[in-house]
Amino acid sequence: MKNVLIIALIAFFGINLSAAQDDITKDSEFKLGVKAGYTATILKVKVEGSSATEDISGFYFGLFGDLALSEKFALHPELLYSSYSEDGENTSVLQVPILASFSPDGRLSLLAGPQFDYLLDEEDAGGILKRFGLGLALGASYDITEKVIIDARYSFGLTDRVDGNLEGFEEFNIESYFNYFTVGLGYRF
Repeated sequence: MKNVLIIALIAFFGINLSAAQDDITKDSEFKLGVKAGYTATILKVKVEGSSATEDISGFYFGLFGDLALSEKFALHPELLYSSYSEDGENTSVLQVPILASFSPDGRLSLLAGPQFDYLLDEEDAGGILKRFGLGLALGASYDITEKVIIDARYSFGLTDRVDGNLEGFEEFNIESYFNYFTVGLGYRF
C-alpha cells in the first residue's frame, strides 16, 4: 500500500514541478486545487452470463491539477481519498484519475481518461478481491467562477477484481468490476 501511495504522490507532484518551470514551458500553466463531494461505488458481479449490481455511497476529498496544454486542451490529474460506509462497515479507496480535458468554451470541460484505484483496507480484499484496478472515466466540469468548479464523472471498471476462485464456487465463472460515480465541488488556487 505504501508503494502505491508513494508512486501516486510522485506522479501527481512530478507533473506540478515540471509545469512550474516557466523557462521550459512558457505556454503551459499549472493550477492546483482541492475538491470534495459525493461518491458511489457500483459493484457489478457477473456469474455465468447473469449480472447484478450494488451501490455503496460515501464521500471523497483530494487534490487536482490543471495543466494547460493549449487554449482548449489540458491534462487534469487527481489524487482522491474515498470513504464508503454500509451496515457499520467502512471501506477506503485511493483513486488516481489522469484525465484529458477539452474545453470548447472556456467554462465547460469534457473529461476522459484512465482511472486507477487501490483498496486501502487489507481486510476488504481478504484474498477475494484484487486491491488494484483500472477504469475508464468520462465526465464534465464547469467553472462557476475562475476559482470554483463543479464536476461529475462516471468511471467504468475494466479490471476483473475477483482474485482467483471463490471457495465453494470454483465451477462458476465469476467476474466483479468496480464502477465509480462522483460529483463535487473544487477550488483552484
